[in-house]
Amino acid sequence: MLQTILVPTDGSEHANKAVDLAADLAGKYDGRMVILHILLRHASAMELKALAQELGASDALLQRIAKAEDAYAETAMAAYGPVPLMVPDNILIEMGELITEAAEKRAKAHGARDFTVRVTDGAPAEVILKAADHEQADAIVMGSRGLGNLTGLLMGSVSHKVANHAVATCIAVK
Repeated sequence: MLQTILVPTDGSEHANKAVDLAADLAGKYDGRMVILHILLRHASAMELKALAQELGASDALLQRIAKAEDAYAETAMAAYGPVPLMVPDNILIEMGELITEAAEKRAKAHGARDFTVRVTDGAPAEVILKAADHEQADAIVMGSRGLGNLTGLLMGSVSHKVANHAVATCIAVK
């Protein structure tokens, strides 16, 4: 029944719990787990820095994130208020690698033996739904909330959108 389990992760607490549950299920049902990370385009440099520290990122990555954070502060001061600032792709990709490495370790510790890792870019709900179709997922296990609480309130919850549009069984983890 649960041959393929898709688990999107952004490294948040709820996503980590989803990885644990998905790995437990994959181990129990001898299923394949697909760990999916979508680049954190909406995360601030401050959020990325906190997550990078939590994941034990290299000093070099932490310094590059700090530079992005400083550039944001300087731009905001020059504009007399907040302005959007894109974190460079190389930082987002390296963060994705850190997040998926941590997810792999969690998956192994919880009994998953067969898993695939994908790091991609795009609108999270759309990417998750396309990945579920492509991977022929029987279930999608995901955190009920991600890193950005405010973004979720303004744009609508990714887990809510996925649950409403997915063909696969959806499990939202708190």
